[in-house]
Amino acid sequence: MLINDQSATPDPQELQDEQRRMSELRGIVDWAMLRLRHDRMTRNEALRLIEGTREAVLALCPGKAEVFDLVLRPRLLRIDKERRFADWGLVDSMN
Repeated sequence: MLINDQSATPDPQELQDEQRRMSELRGIVDWAMLRLRHDRMTRNEALRLIEGTREAVLALCPGKAEVFDLVLRPRLLRIDKERRFADWGLVDSMN
């Protein structure tokens, strides 16, 4: 292996594109979390929001469905569940 191997150096355009996609990804997920925390919606509406978020994430990051299903979906479902408990006045009884 050569110390100055140019193939290991990332292309600046690729880095910029990756940064743009990650920023957009954060925005999409943050928006979904905000809506789940603050919007009044039924459980089915929340599930549709989560599925729509998944589709948007996969459009930005094809092939990452497993990562979404393992990391982001449980987080979004937990936020929805916590808001529902708060609406029912059950948050304090859980702590």
